[in-house]
Amino acid sequence: MIRKTILLLTTLLCSVVAFSQQPSNITGTTDPTKVKRVGLFKVLNGRLKEIATSIPDASGRFAFRFTPEYEGLYSVGSGNAQNQQGLFRFYFKGNESLNLKLSQNDYELTGKNSPENETLYAWDKQSKTFRDKGTTPGGMSTYVDFFPEVEQFKAKLDAIKKSAKTGNVIFDKFFPELVDYDFAYYAISYLYMPRSAHPSKEEMSDFYTQFNADRFLTTELLKFPYGDRFLSNMIYRKLDLSSKPTLEQQIAAIGPDVLKGQYVLQRLEGARSYGDFQEMNEQYKKYFTLPEQIERSKVVEARLVETKTGVPAFQFNYPDINGKKTSLADLKGKVVLIDMWATWCGPCRAEEPHWEKLNEEFNGKPVAFVGVSVDQDKPKWDSYVKEKKLKGTQLHAGSDNELSNAYKVNSIPRYILIDKTGNLITADSPRPSDPKLKALLEEWIKK
Repeated sequence: MIRKTILLLTTLLCSVVAFSQQPSNITGTTDPTKVKRVGLFKVLNGRLKEIATSIPDASGRFAFRFTPEYEGLYSVGSGNAQNQQGLFRFYFKGNESLNLKLSQNDYELTGKNSPENETLYAWDKQSKTFRDKGTTPGGMSTYVDFFPEVEQFKAKLDAIKKSAKTGNVIFDKFFPELVDYDFAYYAISYLYMPRSAHPSKEEMSDFYTQFNADRFLTTELLKFPYGDRFLSNMIYRKLDLSSKPTLEQQIAAIGPDVLKGQYVLQRLEGARSYGDFQEMNEQYKKYFTLPEQIERSKVVEARLVETKTGVPAFQFNYPDINGKKTSLADLKGKVVLIDMWATWCGPCRAEEPHWEKLNEEFNGKPVAFVGVSVDQDKPKWDSYVKEKKLKGTQLHAGSDNELSNAYKVNSIPRYILIDKTGNLITADSPRPSDPKLKALLEEWIKK
C-alpha cells in the first residue's frame, strides 16, 4: 500500500512538473500605427525583465510562444520595464492560451482564455478607472473626488476577493492577495503623482490614516511587477519625510532582509561614483540574499569602475568661447576641478558665487578650475560667459558629450576632481558651497 502511494505521488509530481514546462501561447492584435512593438516581461523580484519582443505586422497581429519559468504573473504590452505605462499583467502556468486586443492604454480579452486570466480581466475592468487615476501622472482627478472613491471601492473588496473560483488552488489562494496589493498600490501611488492639489494630513481619508505599511512589506511584494516602486512608497508612508530620515533609518523601517536588499539596490543603482558604491555596498551587502541581487550589485560596480579613485581620468578636449581647445593633458601638474553645468540650470547658477570665491582663494596655487558647459545652445552660453565674466577656464562640450557619458552625468551641477597626475579623485565631489570641497582641494594640493 505504501509503495503504491509513493508511486502515485511520484506520478502526480512528474505530471505537475511536465505540465508547468509546457509552452503557453499569446495571440493578439493592435493598431500598428500606434503600437510599434509589444514586449513580454517576467517578474523578477518585484521588477520587470523583458524576455521577448514581437513586432506587429501590417494588420496589427503579434504573437508569442514561451514556456513560463514559474507559475504567476507576467506582463505584456507596449510599455517598458521602467515606467510600466502600457503594460498589462496576466497569469501563466503553462499549457494555456491568451487571446487579446491591445491598445496603448488598455486591453480586451478576445476568444477563449484561461479561467485565471478571465478572473484577472474582470478585476482589471472593475478597477480600471481607479487604477488610471492612481498611477497616471497629472490628470483631472484631485483628492477631493479620489478619496471618497477609495473608501467606496474599499467596501467592495471582500466580495471581489471571493470571486476567484477557477479550480486552480494556487491562483484562487493568490487572487485575494493580488486584489489587496493592487488596491493599496493604486491608492498609495496617487499620493506621489504630480497633482494640481495635495491634501493635508487632516484631509486624508480613513484608508490613509489607518494604512499599515507592514501589512504589505512582505516577501509577497516580490511577485508583483510594481513591487520595487511600491516598496519605496511604503517607506515614505512609514516615515516622516520632513525629518529627512537617513538611509539607515529608511532601511530599518523594512522588515524582511530580502526587501532591505531590494531597497538598497535601488539606491546603489543611483550611485554616481565608485566611492559612493563602495561605502554603501560594504555597509549593506549583507542584505543581498538572492543570486539576482548579488548580480545586480556586480553590474553597478562594473559600470562605476571607471569612476574609481586612482584610475586615469577621462581625457577631455573642449573649446573655449574663442575656439581654443583645452585638454586634461594641458593641465598636468595641477589639481583639476571640473564643473559640469548649463546656463538654464538654477542649482548651477546658485553655486556660481561659491565657485568664484574658491577661484579667488586658490589663486596662484596648483588648482585648475574648469567649467564644462552641457548647453545645447552654444551662442547662449557664449553670451552668458561674457556677461558674467566667469572665473576659471570655461569650455563648451554640448549635450550628450563624452565626458558626461564617461561619468554617467545625468543631473547637474556635477563636480569632478582630478589629481595632478591626471588620475581621478572623485567623479562626484562636494559642491563649492560645501566646505568639504575646500578641504579636499587643500589635501590634494599637498600630494
